[in-house]
Amino acid sequence: MRTDAPPPTDPAPDRPHDALSRTEATEAVERLLRATARLRRLAADRYPLYAVDGNWTFSRRGSWTPGFWAGLLRLTARITGDRTDRRHAAEVGARLAERLDDDTVTRSMTFWYGAGADRPDLAREAARRLLATALPNGGPIPVGTAWGRAASGRREVEVDCWGPLVRLLAWSAPELGSVAQQAVVAQTRSCLDECLTATGPRIVERLIVIDGTPAPASPPTSEARPAAWALLGLAESADALAGSAPGLAADCVRAAVRLSRPPLHDGSSAEDTSADAITAVALHKLPRVPRLPAHTATARAVTARLVRERLCPDGAFPGTHYRVSGPTGGPAPEPARVESVWALFFLLLALAIDVELITPDEF
Repeated sequence: MRTDAPPPTDPAPDRPHDALSRTEATEAVERLLRATARLRRLAADRYPLYAVDGNWTFSRRGSWTPGFWAGLLRLTARITGDRTDRRHAAEVGARLAERLDDDTVTRSMTFWYGAGADRPDLAREAARRLLATALPNGGPIPVGTAWGRAASGRREVEVDCWGPLVRLLAWSAPELGSVAQQAVVAQTRSCLDECLTATGPRIVERLIVIDGTPAPASPPTSEARPAAWALLGLAESADALAGSAPGLAADCVRAAVRLSRPPLHDGSSAEDTSADAITAVALHKLPRVPRLPAHTATARAVTARLVRERLCPDGAFPGTHYRVSGPTGGPAPEPARVESVWALFFLLLALAIDVELITPDEF
């Protein structure tokens, strides 16, 4: 791991008492890097999805998560600077080209986190193909027909991919023109106006668009992960729209502040460690527009709790709430507590931002 990184900008005397010290954060990063290396050897040319009791399930295609595995390897290479790590990241990143034709908005996760600026050809092509699926008359980009959604997926919008979709489109706008920036506005307006209509932490996770008008297609929920995805979408939209649509960007900041109260789960059974890791990254991104330094302290407190209470000595990070296959092959009746590739990615990303190995806008 790089040892020449500068010290955090908030020196130790001013660090909140519940944040990790630099030594603690660096040691946690090293644990996650070792766990990633072990998982890479197990995965070979497959994509890891989730693990139950330490036993990982792999996929040749990656389901909806290949970008998190490719992103985890990209992030590892960025942190270590190691030639072998860079080679592994490049090899997995190149395989993502096979997912360009998937009719799903999860391509935004795949190609923003898994390719991004390291593979601009893939990232821009993914943005082009996503823009081609947008609903008519400047509408948002729908879920798509993949993963069994069929025709209904052409009319539905979900909050899960909001953040990476906005990042991918905003980053592509200099090459793809105003249509990409207009799509950022359309996606943000739809999610902001409808997903966040409920007060407090309750949001609407899924919308259905009829005659160009989005309306709730699912009841308001207080589940942890939809709220975390929404917070990430708000943070990314606030930054992406600060120059072109400052009023809408300010609305995103206000909604994010409301949604992030309280920012931590209370330790109940509803806790989802992957949601908290996503939340920590989103809170790190909020200070960009406008400057909200208190959210950086909160992000570090979230990350500290995850490291001290949930990260295992061997780098395993269980606690994602996820519905896995049951014993007969169909979905299990209740979600399980698993270790997930997206939780590993977001926790390592939050820690790398904590100790300024990377900046919040790099991923």
